[in-house]
Amino acid sequence: MAKTPSEKLTLKHLIGYGCGDCGGVVTLYMMSGFMSRFLQVHLQVNAGILAVILLIWNIWDAVNDPMMGTIMDMCFAKAKPGSDKFRPWILASIPIMVVGLIAFYGVPQHLGGGVAMIAAAFILKIVYEGGYTMMNIGMGSLLGNMAKNDAERASLASARGFGSTFGGMIGGFIIPQMLAKFGDSPNGYFMASIACAIVGGFIVFLHYALTEERNKQPASATPKTAEELEAEKIKVTDIITVIKKNRAFLALVLHSISICAVQALGQGAATYMYIDVLQNIGIQSYVSIMSSLSMVAILAVAPFLAKKWDLVLIIRTCLMIGFFLFAGLLAYTLLMGTLNAWVFAIWNALATAMITMSVQMQWGLVAEAIDYNEYLTGKRNEGTIYGFFSLSRRIGATIANSASVLLIAGIGYNAALTAAGEMQSAGTITGIKLMVVGFPLLAAVCSWLCFTFIWNINADVRTKMAEWKTAKAAK
Repeated sequence: MAKTPSEKLTLKHLIGYGCGDCGGVVTLYMMSGFMSRFLQVHLQVNAGILAVILLIWNIWDAVNDPMMGTIMDMCFAKAKPGSDKFRPWILASIPIMVVGLIAFYGVPQHLGGGVAMIAAAFILKIVYEGGYTMMNIGMGSLLGNMAKNDAERASLASARGFGSTFGGMIGGFIIPQMLAKFGDSPNGYFMASIACAIVGGFIVFLHYALTEERNKQPASATPKTAEELEAEKIKVTDIITVIKKNRAFLALVLHSISICAVQALGQGAATYMYIDVLQNIGIQSYVSIMSSLSMVAILAVAPFLAKKWDLVLIIRTCLMIGFFLFAGLLAYTLLMGTLNAWVFAIWNALATAMITMSVQMQWGLVAEAIDYNEYLTGKRNEGTIYGFFSLSRRIGATIANSASVLLIAGIGYNAALTAAGEMQSAGTITGIKLMVVGFPLLAAVCSWLCFTFIWNINADVRTKMAEWKTAKAAK
C-alpha cells in the first residue's frame, strides 16, 4: 500500500534535502579541486594531452546534464502513477559516484603510465561524473516534488544552501588532513578519495532516506485518450518549447549565465587583487569564511521572509543591496590612493554574500518555473528543465574560465614584475580593481533586470496555476 504523503514539510525533510548538496559537494571538492595536480604532477600526464582531455570532459559534462534530466523524465513517463520520480535515481547514483571517485584516484597509478593509464583516468572520470550528475539532477528536480508553496520552496532552497556550504567545509577539512597524514603522493590522494567517497556517499544516502516526494501525480480517474497521451509524451525537443513559452525559465537561464560568468570574472582576478594591489595574500583566506557566514545568516532568515515576501522579491532585494555595496566599494577602490586590506576584504565579503544569495535561493524559483511550464504545456518534465538549467550554469563558468585569462593579459599584467617584487603599472592596477569589483556589480545588474523585466510569475499567475491544478486533479 502506497504511503500517504506528509501534509507538512518537516525538519527531517529540510535536513534530508540539505544532505544532498552537502554529500555531493564533498566528493566534487575532491574531484574538481585536486584532479589536475594529481594527473599532471603525480601521474605526469603531458600538459598538451591533459588540456585536450579536459576539453573533452567539459563538452561531455555539458551534454550529460540535459541528457540525464530527459532520461529521468522519459523513464518516469512509463512508471506507475504515484511512484517516486527522482529518489530511486538518487539511491542508484551513490555506488556509481563512490566507486568512480575511488577508482579514479586508485586505478590509473598502478598502470605504469602510457595509453592505458590515460584511458583509465578518462573513463573513470566519466563514470564518476555520471553518478554525480544522476544525483545532482535528481536532487535539484526533487525540490519541486517536495514543496507545495513559496514558503516551502524558500525553506528547501535555504537547506540546500546550508548543505552546499557545509559540504565545502567538510571537503576542505578532510582532504588536507589526509594529504598531511599520507603525503602529497598518489597514495595520499587515493586515501583522501576513499575518505571523501565514504563520507559523501553516506551523506547522500541520508538525503535519499530523509526526503519524500509529496507532489506525486495521481492516477487519472478516467482513461486518457490517444490524443492526451501523445500530448503528454516526453520528447528530447521539449526544451525548445520551454525556451519559447516559459519566460520565467528564460529569466533563470539568463540570470544563471550572468551570475556564473560575469561574477566569476571578478573572482578570477581576486588573487591578483590581494597580491598585486593590497599586497596581503594571507587575508584572502578570510574572505570566503566571512562571505559564507554572511550567507548562512541570510539563509536562516530567508524562510521567515518568504512568509511575507515571495522568493523573487527576496532575491531582487539581495541583488539591489549587493549592487549598492559593490558600487560603494568600486568608488572606494578607485578614489582612495591607499587601500586598507581589511576594509576591502570585509566590504567585498558582505557584497559578495548578497549577490551569491541569488544563486542559493534560485532553486526554489526553478521549481516554480517547472510548475509554470506544466501549466503552459501540460507536461511536467522537471528533469529536462533542471538539466538544461544546469547546462546554463556550465556555459557561464566556461565563458568565465576562458575570458578571465584573456582579460588579465589584456590589462597588461606582467608576471615578471611581481616575481621581482615590483608594482604593476597604474593601468594594470586599475584594470584589476575594475575586474574584481566591477564585474560582480555588473552581474548584480544583469540578474536584477532578469528578475524584474523577464520573470513573469506573479500573484495572478499563481492563482491561475492553482485553479488549473485543482481542475486537473478533479478529472
